[in-house]
Amino acid sequence: MSTLMLLVAVMISAATYSWEKVVTVTLTDGNNDTYSSRFGAAPELTDAASWGAVSANLTGATVRAYTTLGGVDYEQLYLNSIENLPLTVKTYNSANMTFTLTAIYGEIKLFDNGNLVLTVAKGGVETDSYECTVETNTTIADRFVINYVAPAPVYAAEVTTNANGLATFSYASDLEAVENDVKLYKGDLNGNVLDLDEVDYVKAGEGVIVYGAANTTYHFNVGTGTSDFDGNELLPASAWDYAAQDGYSIYVLSGNMLYLYEGDTMKPNKAFLKVNQNPISGNAPARISMRFNGTQDVENAEAEDAKAVKFVENGQVFIRRGNEVYNLQGQIVK
Repeated sequence: MSTLMLLVAVMISAATYSWEKVVTVTLTDGNNDTYSSRFGAAPELTDAASWGAVSANLTGATVRAYTTLGGVDYEQLYLNSIENLPLTVKTYNSANMTFTLTAIYGEIKLFDNGNLVLTVAKGGVETDSYECTVETNTTIADRFVINYVAPAPVYAAEVTTNANGLATFSYASDLEAVENDVKLYKGDLNGNVLDLDEVDYVKAGEGVIVYGAANTTYHFNVGTGTSDFDGNELLPASAWDYAAQDGYSIYVLSGNMLYLYEGDTMKPNKAFLKVNQNPISGNAPARISMRFNGTQDVENAEAEDAKAVKFVENGQVFIRRGNEVYNLQGQIVK
């Protein structure tokens, strides 16, 4: 089917389908061998080859650009989406290749080895070309993609801090924080104060205090560290057994302190403090404060953290918070 006939077919069906993206991909190599393919997307279609599909004819082919769906090669394919549409390119005996993209509907992007190399858009730059080198007389199946969308990162776990930048956290396996602007602490109870000492990972079966920016979600992946968790009195949610709490007081985080808890369940992946004091006898305090590294109360540290100052040095923006200097990505630089 000629390019003109393909265009007519799309235009005729426009009354039926709400076309969002339609592109013609024209390959031209250094020998002037040329080949055109067409791909498009409309929300009314399915993710199967249900309308207007044309199988690629590779018999005696010089250059070809096609996509594969369900084990079938298509030189013309219309789906409900052409996001992350891989193009298989068959080359001939020239190492020079030119991609010419024509946008019939919507915006189309071409990626080469993950790099955006060409963007065309109906009503914008409707036709444009990209030149590259390729291996001759081969089939390239893992290099070119139309409208690549990076998948969302997958994390093992996440936790969201409260308005004070604090959270409790625990997990069934060892974890490391993904972001570098968050700190983790184990806790050692001294009287009515929980002394927090920094650790470099979340150890399986241990509870930690997470300290970062307010109302921020931090992510964790599987990994370990070197910190010693001896003396840590923060327990993981998995250790919760309400029936075994008689004679003990349970404390959970609220705001910037740990408060006496009278609930009968514990949220997954949280942490709590179990104190050998009976609340009924009256010797259990209503709350327990926290102190960083035995020197600074958490509430005072938060007040100091609030005094973050931006400044420019050598044309770059930095943030000074306390004695530390951070870049805009939250990395300590000084």
